[in-house]
Amino acid sequence: MSVAPGWYVDPADPQTRRYWDGEGWIGAPIPVDAT
Repeated sequence: MSVAPGWYVDPADPQTRRYWDGEGWIGAPIPVDAT
């Protein structure tokens, strides 16, 4: 089962979100409450 691309809470730091491209995390984490 694959996870759809999108912004998700970073499992390494629940205070941030990261973008999952369907294969791996990309880009820098952002605060979880960022719009």
